[in-house]
Amino acid sequence: MDVKVSKEVKAVTLGVPIFDIAAVIVLMLISKFSMPMLVGIIFGSVIAVLNFRLLALTLEKAVNLPPGKAQAYTGVRYMIRLTITAAALIVSVKNPNLHIIGTAIGLISTQVVIFIKTLIASKFKRKEV
Repeated sequence: MDVKVSKEVKAVTLGVPIFDIAAVIVLMLISKFSMPMLVGIIFGSVIAVLNFRLLALTLEKAVNLPPGKAQAYTGVRYMIRLTITAAALIVSVKNPNLHIIGTAIGLISTQVVIFIKTLIASKFKRKEV
């Protein structure tokens, strides 16, 4: 994997547990915390990080393919990631030890981490005149 992509994946991966801890604290404050909720958050976060890593690998390979093959390749890989997410949600619904809301919170963790990281970077970025 490219060094810059690898650093970005690592940064997001390290940010996910911080997001998870913040989510648990918020859930405790609003009295919605439970063990299935915690397990769901962890489960969803693991799936989200896996999907993010798969996305990075997909895009890295796709840039070296001809346009038609790249489109087909990324489409197939998208369906794989979507299937993994759907399977995680189905498992969460079927398993009483997992809370569906917790799993959903975990599944969006990478997006939230990327958004917050971008927001923080834009605030500290030097403004050009």
